[in-house]
Amino acid sequence: MSAPKRLKKFFSFMTWLTMATFWLLAFSGCQGGYFKAQTDQKLIALTFDDGPNPIYTPQVLKILNDHQVKATFFLIGQQAQAYPELVQQIKARGHGLGNHSFSHAFNLSLMPREEIRREILKAQEVLFRITGEYPTLFRSPLGWVSRELEAVCHDLSLPIINGSIKAGDVSLPGTEHILSAVLDWVQAGDIIILHDAGGFGFYRDRTQTLQALPVILETLKERGYRFVTVPELLLGPS
Repeated sequence: MSAPKRLKKFFSFMTWLTMATFWLLAFSGCQGGYFKAQTDQKLIALTFDDGPNPIYTPQVLKILNDHQVKATFFLIGQQAQAYPELVQQIKARGHGLGNHSFSHAFNLSLMPREEIRREILKAQEVLFRITGEYPTLFRSPLGWVSRELEAVCHDLSLPIINGSIKAGDVSLPGTEHILSAVLDWVQAGDIIILHDAGGFGFYRDRTQTLQALPVILETLKERGYRFVTVPELLLGPS
């Protein structure tokens, strides 16, 4: 094999390896933090990541309101800064609020400790200015938690919240896939992760999530489950 061909093959392999690593980071789910609660009661917590979004968050809020369900929203600081009225609506309707970092940098866990701290505190300050309260929960972008991130959250007294049911809706797998990922696996104490925002380009469309959400709520209610916020699930009613 000639040198140019070997070089081309090498770069093709490196491109494949880089993409494979990215998708592994994004979707394999190696993470840390609280995944679920140990409970004998049929309690579950529904969570939404990456908002608020001016198109999809209001629709999610309407569906939750129609079904009288409370959820927990893990908000990106930049998004909250852009749409403070939506943050206020989420809080006013009794939903839980969590910190999902300021910029949702996918490599947050790989940053130096001080950069991690700045990302988290910047989001804390944005959400405090909007709601008058500091979030008491944190969820890492992509769910990855390094020792550095864990140390920062410990110093800030921010429990790291992950999830035990990941519908993968951000990758637009289809409404039926989202329903199956949730309904076929859910158990008492689960923390379910969905998205009211996020993604890139075409993948910003949350229509599939909106289509699946009413079915998820109705079906799990019929099975006797009760939806609570993450703090209520982990700590019990205040």
